Amino acid sequence: MKSIRNYFLNQNYLIMLNKVLCVEKLIPALLILAFSVSISNAFADSGSTGFTNVIGVSSPSENATLPQLVLSGNNVYVGWVDNTAGKFGVMFAKSNDGGSSFEKEVDLGNVNSGAPDNMKIVASQGQIYATWQSFLDNKSSIAFAKSNDNGTTFAPAVQISDNSKDSAFPQIAASDNHVYVVWLERTTGDITNVVFAKSDDGGTTFDTPVPITSHPGGNTGIPKIFAYGSHVYLMWEDNGAKNFDVFLTSSNDSGNTFNSIPTNISNNTGDSGAPQMIVNGNDVYAVWMDNSPGNFDILFAKSTDGGSTFAKPVNVSGDVQDSGYPQFAVVGNNVYVTWTNVITEKNYDILLAKSSDGGQTFGTPINVSNTPGASGWPQISADTNNVYVSWVDNTPGQL
Repeated sequence: MKSIRNYFLNQNYLIMLNKVLCVEKLIPALLILAFSVSISNAFADSGSTGFTNVIGVSSPSENATLPQLVLSGNNVYVGWVDNTAGKFGVMFAKSNDGGSSFEKEVDLGNVNSGAPDNMKIVASQGQIYATWQSFLDNKSSIAFAKSNDNGTTFAPAVQISDNSKDSAFPQIAASDNHVYVVWLERTTGDITNVVFAKSDDGGTTFDTPVPITSHPGGNTGIPKIFAYGSHVYLMWEDNGAKNFDVFLTSSNDSGNTFNSIPTNISNNTGDSGAPQMIVNGNDVYAVWMDNSPGNFDILFAKSTDGGSTFAKPVNVSGDVQDSGYPQFAVVGNNVYVTWTNVITEKNYDILLAKSSDGGQTFGTPINVSNTPGASGWPQISADTNNVYVSWVDNTPGQL
């Protein structure tokens, strides 16, 4: 049985634990968006997912990949990368009715004619910010675009990375009038490090990017970012100690300075990667994929002191098959974790598990996608009444 990591690498999926700055396209797949009617219904009976029928957000004629999902009140925002008949695009669509219907998709354009990849979006105070990597002439750069009218239109895209260096895998966060973007930058010898840039005027201009890590050897993996108020948190995977561990650093002054010594969250002998985080006040939540149990499982850990220390990780998936690429949401004391799970050699499904005690324990996972093909790259958002999950699925005849 091939591992979940090897399968997605073979399919040209995003490399989570490798040093490569990848700009390959995903296999042709349809963007699938599923909605729950009720959290209580979704978890009352393990034989029923509680999710509504899927609806198409992108056009059925498009090859839509790497969906991004953001929830803000009754608005649902979806972004993705499109490659149809050799024409590349960075696409966006919004719903004003909780996801029951979506407006016509918007093409955000690009900073050059090269292939875009790894799009991310964030919503803040009626503003929509998007970032992605743009590739042309064997050089990858970071693009940025913003909307001042809740996603109806977008300003022309601009480049915010150093155009003399390869940059990829951007992540974005916003708080008040601050916009923060973090990405990987490749230096001499194929060494990768985390680079950070910020805007204090709502994305109109950006400061010069600054390095967060500076490896002379080893590599840093895809970073994550979270922001609220004047606090900015950065998380990444790092093999400076020869195996990959998950690290966290933070800033309390809107990204002007960061802690000089990051916290090692996973701190084990296995490979830990693909981390995700959520911050709520002094509570910092983290999930990642980890092969310390013998195969890749999904681990969860929580800090109650702003990320200085973390409790012992909890194994969320606990499967004999590989589990990977987690995403999660936190609402009050409820924690929802979703991931890609190996079912058979050719069948990968999206599973979801819930904790009702702040992440101390998790219930039995439910199968959300449950299709015969390969489902991957889940995204999740939640509020007090609903859980929203999106994923990529190559099962023929889905839409």
